[in-house]
Amino acid sequence: MEEFFQEWFKDAEGRLNSFQTMASKYLPILIWVLLGIIVVHFLMNIIKKRIKKSKRIPKSIQAFLATGIRFLMYFIIVLSVCNRLGIDITSLVAAFSIVGVAISLSIQNSLSNVMAGFSLLFTKQFDVDDYIEAGGVSGTVMRIGMSSCKLKTYDGKDIYVPNASIVSEKIINYSREPFRRIDVTIGTSYDETVDKVKASLQTVVDETPEISRDNDIFIGITNFGESSIDYTLRCWVKNSDYWPVYLGLLEKIKRAFERDNIEIPYNQLDVHMK
Repeated sequence: MEEFFQEWFKDAEGRLNSFQTMASKYLPILIWVLLGIIVVHFLMNIIKKRIKKSKRIPKSIQAFLATGIRFLMYFIIVLSVCNRLGIDITSLVAAFSIVGVAISLSIQNSLSNVMAGFSLLFTKQFDVDDYIEAGGVSGTVMRIGMSSCKLKTYDGKDIYVPNASIVSEKIINYSREPFRRIDVTIGTSYDETVDKVKASLQTVVDETPEISRDNDIFIGITNFGESSIDYTLRCWVKNSDYWPVYLGLLEKIKRAFERDNIEIPYNQLDVHMK
């Protein structure tokens, strides 16, 4: 019995020594990790507040940017722990690089859309609520995402366009400038005098207060057609008034020509019966 207790105490003493050795080795690392997590949490609260207050960072990438910074901080903690454990950091970084290359090759299209999203957000070629034509479609920008942009058409359709398609093609922004020019071309008979047609169009301009008087207004002949003389009215309006004024001008011109007895020619087919 005495020998049994001696062996038991020896084993217990050995286990205690092993525990003390492990504790002396790994406890500082554990404390380091806990302190690192606390520091990351504290810094992220400050960084998030700064990002939200910043007017230069679009709202659509604030969350993505904060996530990237948090990931970078945790990655630094992992590297420091590996260094304390005696793990070769160079080999670890090389392994991460190989994995990163493999992942990037498998999701190449998605990454190209993400990079294109960064380009759109930082170059600010268009903003939310702008009416644009890009990627072969046109509509009002509802959201600028990391992989695609959401556009809404006039007939209520939602279109999701990949960012890479938008960046690779031309972008027409109809909402960037405060004023837009309206061009209305209408044909009249060769029998109508120039002064009469121009006076009728000028009356339409005078009856439309939304037309800017600070910008040039053009009324004149722009083409001699086969059966008509084409007159063009060019004027400038506020961007928000473009479509109401444009459609209103078409109706006003038709009414003005009817009032002034100005003929608008159209193709006719004469049939002779024998």
